[in-house]
Amino acid sequence: MSTESPRGEREQRYDLHALYQASRMLSSSFDLDYVLRNLVLSTMSKLLVTRGVVLLQEPEGPHWRVAVTRGLPKMAMAGLITLPVLPDAEIWTREQVPPDLAAQGLVLVMPIQSGGRHIGLFALGSKVTGETFTETELEYVQSLVHMSAAAIANSMMIRELREANQDLASRVQQLKTLFELSQEFNATVDKDRVVKQFAFAMLGHMAARRYVFYLRSDSGQFRQVAAQAVQDNALPAEFLSGLNDLVNADNAALHPELRKQGFVLAMPIRLKDQVQGILCMGPKWTHVPYTPEDIEFLYSLGSLAVMSIQNVDLIEERIEKQRLQEEMRMARSIQKRLLPGRIPQTQRLQIASIALPSREVGGDYFDVLRLTDNRLLVMVADVTGKGMPAALLMSTIHACTHLMRPMKMTLVESIEETNRVVYDNTDPDKFITAFASIYYADGTLAYVNAGHEPPMLIRSDGTVEHLSVGGPLLGVMPNLRYTSGKISLRPGDAVVLFTDGVTEAMGANMEEYTESRLQALVIANRHCSAPELVQRIQDDIEAFTGPVQALSDDRTLLVLKAVN
Repeated sequence: MSTESPRGEREQRYDLHALYQASRMLSSSFDLDYVLRNLVLSTMSKLLVTRGVVLLQEPEGPHWRVAVTRGLPKMAMAGLITLPVLPDAEIWTREQVPPDLAAQGLVLVMPIQSGGRHIGLFALGSKVTGETFTETELEYVQSLVHMSAAAIANSMMIRELREANQDLASRVQQLKTLFELSQEFNATVDKDRVVKQFAFAMLGHMAARRYVFYLRSDSGQFRQVAAQAVQDNALPAEFLSGLNDLVNADNAALHPELRKQGFVLAMPIRLKDQVQGILCMGPKWTHVPYTPEDIEFLYSLGSLAVMSIQNVDLIEERIEKQRLQEEMRMARSIQKRLLPGRIPQTQRLQIASIALPSREVGGDYFDVLRLTDNRLLVMVADVTGKGMPAALLMSTIHACTHLMRPMKMTLVESIEETNRVVYDNTDPDKFITAFASIYYADGTLAYVNAGHEPPMLIRSDGTVEHLSVGGPLLGVMPNLRYTSGKISLRPGDAVVLFTDGVTEAMGANMEEYTESRLQALVIANRHCSAPELVQRIQDDIEAFTGPVQALSDDRTLLVLKAVN
């Protein structure tokens, strides 16, 4: 015969009914917060307890996260707490309760176990009646915790799966963004568009309060290319000059200057073992710390932006180089047309020439113009400098020569007027040396030497004269006076006009060709025709210098040879 009283049987049925109802309620949801909240509330209301808490163990270390609390406001704000090694028991009471929990007025602790491991702790405070927990009440709580363990484990697994799916979806979206941006960046040569797309992608995924993006220039300095909520030149120049050494990838030693500007993350973007860009990030609007996945995405995004901007720079440089090459080609074509295409000849004078620029365009100039049937203008000039500036100044000499051609001006007057034009239209450091001469049908050669290398007059008997009468360089002063010289050319005589690119041609031992070598060669070959003499001089210069990729200076040579 049973000894259970009717009242005891009713309590037992009530407890079983309560357990059944609680079990159905806990098993009906995979919402972890719902399961934990109802576990605490069901138990507290059943046992008349005012304090309750559920702690969930973190994956690593002896850390426990406060998941649900009632009547414990201070513990609710604690977030994570650290507990010592827990006793191996199904129920911990009074003296077994860890001190940190006992200090909160908790007197009963039960481990929540699933699969043979602790996943959480369930703790209660004292009953409001001051009575101790009965065996029946402890069995009830223990049974409820055991039944809840599976629901809690399932809910935690569901939450982890959801978080994993969310993380996976986020990573997929990030990869999609990087793929789309790579296509966008490869399809544009607009640097501003690249920077703008980079900013949109970064802020869209990170929702950062502020950021600044630096790129390394060719000089090695970092320049700001994109920013939000950051003033231009917010970081001192002396700080930026050493930015490469001040930024750590792990941000363990983020420089105080960066923290002062409100940054919490600084990432050096490395390409080919060298920092090419630096991305500094402020905190997110959500105040959530940057995760390793966030950092990986930002690094990939920054690397893509750096490579794209560098590619745009290379394309722009290539386009600019092609544009300059095309302009130089056109300038060379124009300059060639400024030189005489076909040199006029006379019955008593042979004329031969060669003109080689050191670059696409040069600063040497020569001209041979028929003034009348009995007069022939022969001129050679050399502009200081090389390249386009010298070529532009050379065109000034050409214009002066051809504009003054129809004017009834003497040779001296023409040179003096040319000097004024050059002085008025050139920079103070630009000058022109020139030798202008007029050959007359009777064999007379009148000339003015304006600071040019004196041409050599090689007589048929081998004697040498230098044609130096004239005045200073063109463009030094505006109102200079010049004088003219005059010689008579007899059959067999030769006049060699040249620029310093001939006599200063450099040999293999960095020695100059020299005027004395030119003179000896001309004397030895004075019986040659003008074209033959030009060719022999050119061959001797090339033998002296050896093969060269480009001339060190413009080279111009004219030979006038008097014949019967």
